[in-house]
Amino acid sequence: MRIKALKIKNFKGFANEIDIGLKGKNLVIYGENGSGKTSSVEALKLLFDSASSEIGLEKYQNVFTKQPIEISIETTNRSVISLKTKKEADKTNGKEKYVTLTDPEGYKERIFFEALSRSTSILSYRQLMKIYDLSTPEDFYELFIRNIMAYYLIPPRREKTLIEELQELEELKEKSPKSRKRIGKKEESIKREINKFFAEIKDTWNQYIQTLTGDNIEIECSLEKLGKLNFSVKWNGKDVSKILTFLNEGRLNAISLSLFLAYYKKFNVYKYKILLLDDVVIGLDMDLRIPLLKIIQEDFEDEYQIIITTFDENWFNLMKQCLKSTHEWEFVRLVVKATDNSNHPFIVGVVGQDYLKRAEDYLKNGDIPAAAIYTRLEFERIVTKYAEKKRLKVAFRRKVQEIPMNEVWGEVKDKLPRAKTICRKVDTYKSILLNPAVHYDPRPKYKREIKYAIDVVEKLKEKIEEI
Repeated sequence: MRIKALKIKNFKGFANEIDIGLKGKNLVIYGENGSGKTSSVEALKLLFDSASSEIGLEKYQNVFTKQPIEISIETTNRSVISLKTKKEADKTNGKEKYVTLTDPEGYKERIFFEALSRSTSILSYRQLMKIYDLSTPEDFYELFIRNIMAYYLIPPRREKTLIEELQELEELKEKSPKSRKRIGKKEESIKREINKFFAEIKDTWNQYIQTLTGDNIEIECSLEKLGKLNFSVKWNGKDVSKILTFLNEGRLNAISLSLFLAYYKKFNVYKYKILLLDDVVIGLDMDLRIPLLKIIQEDFEDEYQIIITTFDENWFNLMKQCLKSTHEWEFVRLVVKATDNSNHPFIVGVVGQDYLKRAEDYLKNGDIPAAAIYTRLEFERIVTKYAEKKRLKVAFRRKVQEIPMNEVWGEVKDKLPRAKTICRKVDTYKSILLNPAVHYDPRPKYKREIKYAIDVVEKLKEKIEEI
């Protein structure tokens, strides 16, 4: 069972509903900073975690709409699973607040969510960048043990994670500080498991590091005392354990990224597997990024559903070239569009989705600014696509997406001699179709204008498709 579609609304920056189509495939999401890439994978993780943990939702709620968070997925077996929430009194101030309700309907869904919750974590550039500040055994312990390895399931029963065992140890020390024998026994058990983990993962970890960097770098880790991780690095047989002195940003990133990937390759025992990589190539040069795709394709593509986000458009386009031939990947762009409505200052759109359907839905529900913006998004999409396809002269000067839409439309209009009537109608509705702000005006007349603009864009779309 895989995820076919993800819908998010009123979550962090997503005031409007976005619908990301995965079609049961792997997914690459491109968007500029602030467009919601990280929020989209965080929403997915929140949905998974809601199966087993009661989570307060205040910090995730959109500050403009202040409406209940909506997150849902459709799976390839046609199940639709939604975030369940409930209201309860906040013990600190007595006010009502929303929290997750940990009882997804249906036995299969609960098993699906619980497996994904325990087996899935988001590897982000924020985590990888922590390695730049590592200099002591305590630093390495915090990053590798308490972050990357946190959800390692302790064998043989695999009922508890490493972080759960460490939390139990802390509780034991707090409640029974005189039980030295019990504390010592638990500490030794945890240390033994951690050392066993590093012994088993060593070869795969080093293989990935060498694949990413092309260098003969070898890592070895061991633990003598909880809280301190002995970390040694050899490069061509020479000790370079002072990593900040000898290793550049790309190699440091490769060490953390390789540990994360090796961990998920060797120790994820769950049936349902998702890999979430959020902008992890920020610190990697382009020549280190291509080997990452090789690792993903060879070691993860068959077992995992993979979601990768990036703000680097060149990398996004390169991934499309390298991965699209397998037909196992979808590629989407997130865009942010401003409005003049202070209660709804911007919306996030997914390039390639059915914007006109969205516009009609928003118009039907009385949200005129959103309807106007989605109408404009579809107009921009079909016009820029036609300009690129026909290689019009505006496309040769710079990226067609960066050219003012009025200028692009002028070029496209000149190439549509048999569509003069529809072109005149587009010009009539320029204030809606070419205005990036789209002024908020709820009067009935403006509502009718939006409806006519939707019809005009639909006819323009049909005319362009005929050519």
